[in-house]
Amino acid sequence: MSQSHSDRPELPRRPNPAPEPIAPSSGLRAGPLPRFQLVLLRDAAADLMFVVRSVMELTRFPRAEATYKMWEAQHGGRSVILITYRERGELFVEQFAEKGLTAMIEPV
Repeated sequence: MSQSHSDRPELPRRPNPAPEPIAPSSGLRAGPLPRFQLVLLRDAAADLMFVVRSVMELTRFPRAEATYKMWEAQHGGRSVILITYRERGELFVEQFAEKGLTAMIEPV
């Protein structure tokens, strides 16, 4: 199929330009995003089953894991719920606050 047609003019080929180097931007950096842990703090006034239901609802943990996290927070004062990125962690902090529970994020 690669026959030469004499009745067609041959098109000049453009040379492939070398790709331009991309200058690294000062605000962005390559590599993985820093991770943060979401920590649930003890709330003596909150009903324990309310804490379990809230953890289950917000994180989709099964009942056993949510109960473990609740007891860990009650006995130890804090419980690491999950490790995630800053924006998602901040969202969880706001959602726990809407339910009247105290949570915070801290770098891993």
